[in-house]
Amino acid sequence: MRQTTTALAILLSLTSLSAVAAQDNNYQHEAGLSYTTNSEEVSDGLWNANYRYYFESVEQSKAPYALNGFLAQESNIGANYQNFDPADSDSYGVDGTFVLGSNWFVGANYQKFDVASYDFNTYGAEVGYYFNDSSAVSAFYQDGDDNFTETYGLKVRSYIALQSTAGIDLNASWAHNEFDDVLNVGADWYINNAWSVGAGYTDSDNDDAFDVRTAYWLRITDGISANFQISKVLDSDYDGVGLGLGLVGRF
Repeated sequence: MRQTTTALAILLSLTSLSAVAAQDNNYQHEAGLSYTTNSEEVSDGLWNANYRYYFESVEQSKAPYALNGFLAQESNIGANYQNFDPADSDSYGVDGTFVLGSNWFVGANYQKFDVASYDFNTYGAEVGYYFNDSSAVSAFYQDGDDNFTETYGLKVRSYIALQSTAGIDLNASWAHNEFDDVLNVGADWYINNAWSVGAGYTDSDNDDAFDVRTAYWLRITDGISANFQISKVLDSDYDGVGLGLGLVGRF
């Protein structure tokens, strides 16, 4: 609890820096630290640290900041580390996406989990196609050792730029395993490059739920930004409000 409170205080203090004259420069490196939790028990949250390198520079001045990586359609590699204290869980992994000249792309990922005295590995692959400058469709496969449940499915995502506001990000996915079929659909309306409001729907064999959310990306300096997320599942079985806070460095 004390470590979580101290770390959150550091994140919040950094976000109080002036955002005057921050320039939207191109970048190839992105490093982030984030904390996601629920208002019912703020100290029981998930920490995530990540880094990503893009083979070509990514523009961030003409589209929503949160979507710059997706819209760049550039090859990239990344690494991540996650910690969830309530479950005594740590995980770390690597992933990469390679974009071919024909607009096809292939991706792969590996993740190692340590949960209490138990550990296991997962791995996956994805093949997709960019059918225009802001849209993609792909098929994915995920598996692992120690009887990890095999999963496969489809994803589609499209960003539609608008004239009076930034645009709308649409996404849908279907995933199948031996126990369940899960359908996710969502839409996020970007009022400007920093602020979005959205909604989503999840349907599975066991349950279904709607959620609403909003997010804001705060430019602090040329290389540092903060982002904030608030979400709520519209179901009486889900208590509290989802909260997220992060810092992102781009250079």
